[in-house]
Amino acid sequence: MRAVVFERHGGPEVLHEAELPDPRPAPDEVVIRVSHTSLNRIDALIRKGYPGIKVRLPHVLGSDVFGVIEEVGNNVTHLREGQGVILSPVHGCGHCNYCLSGRENMCRLWSMLGFHEDGSYAELVKAPARVALPASGSPEELGALPLSLLTAYRALVSVGNVSRGQDVLIWGATGGLGTIAVQVAKAYGARVIATTRSEEKEWVLKQAGADLIVNTSEEDAVSRVMEFTDGKGADLVIDYVVGTTLDRSLEALAGGGTIVVFGYLGGPVKELNWNRFYLKHARVVGTHTGSPWEMERALELHRQGLVRPIITRRMGLSQAAEAHRVMEEGSLVGKLSMKVDL
Repeated sequence: MRAVVFERHGGPEVLHEAELPDPRPAPDEVVIRVSHTSLNRIDALIRKGYPGIKVRLPHVLGSDVFGVIEEVGNNVTHLREGQGVILSPVHGCGHCNYCLSGRENMCRLWSMLGFHEDGSYAELVKAPARVALPASGSPEELGALPLSLLTAYRALVSVGNVSRGQDVLIWGATGGLGTIAVQVAKAYGARVIATTRSEEKEWVLKQAGADLIVNTSEEDAVSRVMEFTDGKGADLVIDYVVGTTLDRSLEALAGGGTIVVFGYLGGPVKELNWNRFYLKHARVVGTHTGSPWEMERALELHRQGLVRPIITRRMGLSQAAEAHRVMEEGSLVGKLSMKVDL
């Protein structure tokens, strides 16, 4: 099969096409012929070298998959060749207490497609059959959905317990994950405050359905949150910036509210007002990705037309290096879809 790989860590230029052996399924696995994938920020982090986690080189990136089942393992009876599926990006060992209770993303041996194992920047990809979910609709949309939708659902619903009438603050929401998170919160009846640092990117937040857009280059986010909520603050804050925002998240938080953290794009926290933390009865919860059962529930939001990726750039997988350059220059909003054209 053809794939886009890298053999050493570095900039976008390390990505190149290569011929690799076709994957073959184990008894409980399936092989997918990939139609569409998409770009996620973690792709660039892995390409550069993710702190503390080594990947086997050469490596195939890509956590998003929509495609057609090419081959099923001998033990797989619930899926068939030719069936359209997406893949839930994360799975565990399958037999520990976490996995058996539906929390595979918390398994000690958790594995992520395109990170710990070869991913979707390829014509073919294999995965455990239990993470292959039947899906129909736009291949382009479905291929841009899995990781962003799963992470947003996990943060907002499973961990954040978002509900109707709540106020939700989402920092830096103009990317693929942020725009999906806005839509998930709206699907559950919340009011959404979304931030950006660029006036040119505000349109994508309007399209996603944000109730209040705060340009943090010109406005103070905490003041706008307090004004919008009549002094109460946000019931739930989604913060994957952290370094420059976590203390501000706490300041904008309502009493008894929750801050969900699943990244630190702004670097580590320099200081935090612990007095404010305990006096507000605040909860700061860390999480990452999600489990296959959460992916199934999250996918139902797309089936109902409540959530869809906002695709603003389209490229072939053969242009993966250029796609990475586009993301790193900071101009990208929404999702960048890649069709497999190798």
